[in-house]
Amino acid sequence: MGNHADRTTGQTPGRDFTAASRDALVESLLAAGPGRPTLCEGWQTEHLAAHIVLRESSPLVAGLVLRPLSRSLERKTRELGAASSPPHAYQQLVDRVASGPQPPARLRQNPQASRLAKTIQGSPVARRAAQTTNLLEFFVHTEDVRRAQDRWAPRHLADDYANALFTEFGRRARMMYRSEPTGVVLARSTGQRVVARPTGKDEETRTVSGPAGELVLHAFGRRDHALVLLD
Repeated sequence: MGNHADRTTGQTPGRDFTAASRDALVESLLAAGPGRPTLCEGWQTEHLAAHIVLRESSPLVAGLVLRPLSRSLERKTRELGAASSPPHAYQQLVDRVASGPQPPARLRQNPQASRLAKTIQGSPVARRAAQTTNLLEFFVHTEDVRRAQDRWAPRHLADDYANALFTEFGRRARMMYRSEPTGVVLARSTGQRVVARPTGKDEETRTVSGPAGELVLHAFGRRDHALVLLD
Protein backbone atom coordinates (compact mmCIF):
# COMPACT_ATOMS: atom_id res chain seq x y z
CA MET A 1 0.00 0.00 0.00
CA GLY A 2 3.02 2.25 0.19
CA ASN A 3 2.77 3.68 -3.33
CA HIS A 4 -0.95 4.27 -3.58
CA ALA A 5 -0.74 8.08 -3.49
CA ASP A 6 1.35 8.09 -6.68
CA ARG A 7 -1.30 6.07 -8.48
CA THR A 8 -3.76 8.94 -8.39
CA THR A 9 -1.33 11.82 -8.75
CA GLY A 10 1.38 10.45 -11.06
CA GLN A 11 1.37 10.19 -14.82
CA THR A 12 2.17 6.50 -15.46
CA PRO A 13 -0.10 5.18 -18.23
CA GLY A 14 -2.05 1.94 -18.18
CA ARG A 15 -2.90 1.89 -14.50
CA ASP A 16 -5.84 0.17 -12.88
CA PHE A 17 -7.91 3.17 -11.83
CA THR A 18 -10.19 1.15 -9.59
CA ALA A 19 -7.18 -0.11 -7.65
CA ALA A 20 -5.86 3.45 -7.46
CA SER A 21 -9.15 4.64 -6.00
CA ARG A 22 -9.14 1.81 -3.47
CA ASP A 23 -5.58 2.65 -2.45
CA ALA A 24 -6.45 6.31 -1.95
CA LEU A 25 -9.46 5.34 0.19
CA VAL A 26 -7.28 3.11 2.34
CA GLU A 27 -4.76 5.92 2.75
CA SER A 28 -7.45 8.36 3.86
CA LEU A 29 -8.91 5.89 6.36
CA LEU A 30 -5.49 5.16 7.86
CA ALA A 31 -4.50 8.82 7.98
CA ALA A 32 -7.72 9.79 9.78
CA GLY A 33 -7.82 6.84 12.18
CA PRO A 34 -10.88 5.46 14.01
CA GLY A 35 -13.54 7.64 15.58
CA ARG A 36 -13.12 10.46 13.09
CA PRO A 37 -16.02 12.18 11.30
CA THR A 38 -16.99 11.65 7.68
CA LEU A 39 -19.36 13.44 5.32
CA CYS A 40 -21.72 10.45 5.57
CA GLU A 41 -24.23 11.57 8.19
CA GLY A 42 -24.02 9.49 11.37
CA TRP A 43 -20.94 7.57 10.25
CA GLN A 44 -17.45 7.77 11.63
CA THR A 45 -14.45 6.37 9.78
CA GLU A 46 -14.96 2.84 11.14
CA HIS A 47 -18.56 2.82 9.90
CA LEU A 48 -17.50 3.90 6.43
CA ALA A 49 -14.85 1.15 6.34
CA ALA A 50 -17.46 -1.35 7.53
CA HIS A 51 -19.78 -0.20 4.75
CA ILE A 52 -17.13 -0.97 2.12
CA VAL A 53 -16.37 -4.40 3.58
CA LEU A 54 -20.05 -5.38 3.80
CA ARG A 55 -20.72 -4.00 0.34
CA GLU A 56 -18.13 -6.41 -1.03
CA SER A 57 -18.78 -9.46 1.14
CA SER A 58 -22.30 -9.57 2.60
CA PRO A 59 -25.64 -10.57 1.04
CA LEU A 60 -27.08 -7.66 3.00
CA VAL A 61 -25.61 -5.37 0.35
CA ALA A 62 -28.98 -5.78 -1.36
CA GLY A 63 -30.20 -3.35 1.28
CA LEU A 64 -28.63 -0.57 -0.79
CA VAL A 65 -31.46 -0.98 -3.29
CA LEU A 66 -34.09 -3.06 -1.45
CA ARG A 67 -35.77 -1.05 1.30
CA PRO A 68 -36.82 -4.10 3.41
CA LEU A 69 -33.14 -4.98 3.87
CA SER A 70 -31.84 -1.46 4.40
CA ARG A 71 -32.34 -1.46 8.17
CA SER A 72 -30.56 -4.79 8.51
CA LEU A 73 -27.66 -3.47 6.45
CA GLU A 74 -27.42 -0.29 8.52
CA ARG A 75 -27.56 -2.28 11.77
CA LYS A 76 -24.79 -4.60 10.59
CA THR A 77 -22.71 -1.62 9.46
CA ARG A 78 -22.98 -0.01 12.87
CA GLU A 79 -22.22 -3.29 14.67
CA LEU A 80 -19.12 -3.98 12.60
CA GLY A 81 -18.03 -0.35 12.92
CA ALA A 82 -18.45 -0.36 16.70
CA ALA A 83 -16.52 -3.63 17.00
CA SER A 84 -13.72 -2.08 14.92
CA SER A 85 -13.28 1.17 16.85
CA PRO A 86 -10.20 0.02 18.85
CA PRO A 87 -7.03 0.85 16.88
CA HIS A 88 -5.94 -2.76 16.25
CA ALA A 89 -9.43 -3.79 15.13
CA TYR A 90 -9.69 -0.72 12.94
CA GLN A 91 -6.41 -1.63 11.25
CA GLN A 92 -7.74 -5.12 10.55
CA LEU A 93 -10.94 -3.70 9.08
CA VAL A 94 -9.05 -1.29 6.82
CA ASP A 95 -6.83 -4.19 5.75
CA ARG A 96 -10.01 -5.92 4.57
CA VAL A 97 -10.91 -2.82 2.57
CA ALA A 98 -7.43 -2.92 1.02
CA SER A 99 -7.71 -6.62 0.17
CA GLY A 100 -10.95 -6.19 -1.75
CA PRO A 101 -13.52 -8.92 -2.32
CA GLN A 102 -12.24 -12.38 -1.48
CA PRO A 103 -13.50 -15.80 -2.65
CA PRO A 104 -15.67 -17.66 -0.11
CA ALA A 105 -13.71 -19.63 2.48
CA ARG A 106 -14.61 -22.97 0.88
CA LEU A 107 -13.03 -21.81 -2.39
CA ARG A 108 -9.92 -20.44 -0.69
CA GLN A 109 -9.34 -23.90 0.80
CA ASN A 110 -9.39 -25.44 -2.68
CA PRO A 111 -6.23 -24.35 -4.60
CA GLN A 112 -7.71 -25.05 -8.03
CA ALA A 113 -10.96 -23.21 -7.28
CA SER A 114 -9.03 -20.35 -5.69
CA ARG A 115 -6.85 -19.95 -8.80
CA LEU A 116 -9.95 -20.00 -11.00
CA ALA A 117 -11.63 -17.31 -8.88
CA LYS A 118 -8.54 -15.09 -9.12
CA THR A 119 -8.38 -15.59 -12.88
CA ILE A 120 -12.01 -14.57 -13.24
CA GLN A 121 -11.49 -11.51 -11.04
CA GLY A 122 -8.53 -10.47 -13.18
CA SER A 123 -10.32 -10.85 -16.50
CA PRO A 124 -11.08 -7.74 -18.60
CA VAL A 125 -14.82 -8.23 -18.13
CA ALA A 126 -14.49 -8.49 -14.34
CA ARG A 127 -12.16 -5.50 -14.19
CA ARG A 128 -14.57 -3.43 -16.26
CA ALA A 129 -17.43 -4.42 -13.95
CA ALA A 130 -15.31 -3.49 -10.94
CA GLN A 131 -14.54 -0.08 -12.43
CA THR A 132 -18.23 0.51 -13.13
CA THR A 133 -19.11 -0.45 -9.56
CA ASN A 134 -16.25 0.96 -7.56
CA LEU A 135 -14.33 3.74 -9.28
CA LEU A 136 -16.66 6.60 -8.35
CA GLU A 137 -17.74 5.02 -5.05
CA PHE A 138 -14.17 4.81 -3.78
CA PHE A 139 -13.30 8.31 -4.97
CA VAL A 140 -16.31 9.86 -3.24
CA HIS A 141 -15.76 7.95 0.01
CA THR A 142 -12.11 9.00 0.03
CA GLU A 143 -13.25 12.61 -0.02
CA ASP A 144 -15.94 11.82 2.57
CA VAL A 145 -13.09 11.08 4.95
CA ARG A 146 -10.63 13.79 3.84
CA ARG A 147 -13.06 16.69 3.68
CA ALA A 148 -14.67 15.99 7.04
CA GLN A 149 -11.38 16.70 8.83
CA ASP A 150 -10.34 20.10 10.15
CA ARG A 151 -7.73 20.81 7.48
CA TRP A 152 -7.89 19.52 3.93
CA ALA A 153 -7.02 20.56 0.41
CA PRO A 154 -8.26 19.19 -2.90
CA ARG A 155 -6.05 16.51 -4.42
CA HIS A 156 -4.31 17.10 -7.72
CA LEU A 157 -5.51 14.22 -9.90
CA ALA A 158 -3.51 12.87 -12.82
CA ASP A 159 -5.13 13.68 -16.14
CA ASP A 160 -5.78 10.04 -17.04
CA TYR A 161 -7.31 9.33 -13.64
CA ALA A 162 -9.54 12.42 -13.86
CA ASN A 163 -10.53 11.40 -17.39
CA ALA A 164 -11.55 7.96 -16.14
CA LEU A 165 -13.66 9.52 -13.39
CA PHE A 166 -15.37 11.88 -15.79
CA THR A 167 -16.04 9.17 -18.39
CA GLU A 168 -17.62 6.86 -15.83
CA PHE A 169 -19.54 9.74 -14.30
CA GLY A 170 -20.85 10.85 -17.70
CA ARG A 171 -22.59 7.50 -18.12
CA ARG A 172 -24.61 8.11 -14.95
CA ALA A 173 -25.11 11.86 -15.01
CA ARG A 174 -28.69 11.86 -16.30
CA MET A 175 -29.80 9.35 -13.71
CA MET A 176 -28.14 11.28 -10.88
CA TYR A 177 -29.67 14.64 -11.83
CA ARG A 178 -33.07 13.39 -12.96
CA SER A 179 -34.88 14.94 -9.96
CA GLU A 180 -33.41 18.43 -10.37
CA PRO A 181 -35.99 21.24 -10.81
CA THR A 182 -34.04 22.83 -13.68
CA GLY A 183 -31.96 21.74 -16.62
CA VAL A 184 -28.38 20.95 -15.64
CA VAL A 185 -25.22 21.19 -17.75
CA LEU A 186 -21.93 19.98 -16.30
CA ALA A 187 -18.91 21.90 -17.56
CA ARG A 188 -15.52 20.39 -16.85
CA SER A 189 -12.53 22.71 -16.50
CA THR A 190 -11.00 21.12 -19.61
CA GLY A 191 -13.96 22.27 -21.73
CA GLN A 192 -15.96 19.03 -21.84
CA ARG A 193 -19.69 19.44 -21.26
CA VAL A 194 -22.40 16.94 -20.36
CA VAL A 195 -26.14 17.59 -20.33
CA ALA A 196 -27.11 15.97 -17.05
CA ARG A 197 -30.75 17.00 -17.25
CA PRO A 198 -32.28 18.36 -20.46
CA THR A 199 -34.11 21.65 -20.11
CA GLY A 200 -37.88 21.32 -20.28
CA LYS A 201 -40.34 23.88 -21.58
CA ASP A 202 -40.20 27.17 -19.66
CA GLU A 203 -37.38 25.82 -17.47
CA GLU A 204 -34.09 27.47 -16.69
CA THR A 205 -30.74 25.79 -17.20
CA ARG A 206 -28.08 25.73 -14.50
CA THR A 207 -24.42 25.17 -15.34
CA VAL A 208 -22.19 23.45 -12.80
CA SER A 209 -18.51 24.07 -13.56
CA GLY A 210 -15.36 22.58 -12.09
CA PRO A 211 -12.72 19.85 -12.31
CA ALA A 212 -13.87 16.28 -12.87
CA GLY A 213 -13.54 15.20 -9.24
CA GLU A 214 -15.48 18.18 -7.93
CA LEU A 215 -18.32 17.55 -10.40
CA VAL A 216 -18.48 13.94 -9.20
CA LEU A 217 -18.78 15.10 -5.60
CA HIS A 218 -21.52 17.57 -6.52
CA ALA A 219 -23.49 14.83 -8.28
CA PHE A 220 -23.14 12.49 -5.30
CA GLY A 221 -24.72 15.05 -2.99
CA ARG A 222 -21.59 16.49 -1.36
CA ARG A 223 -22.62 19.94 -2.52
CA ASP A 224 -21.41 21.88 0.51
CA HIS A 225 -17.93 20.46 0.00
CA ALA A 226 -17.62 20.34 -3.80
CA LEU A 227 -15.47 23.13 -5.24
CA VAL A 228 -17.69 24.06 -8.18
CA LEU A 229 -19.14 27.22 -9.68
CA LEU A 230 -22.89 27.50 -10.23
CA ASP A 231 -24.25 29.67 -13.03
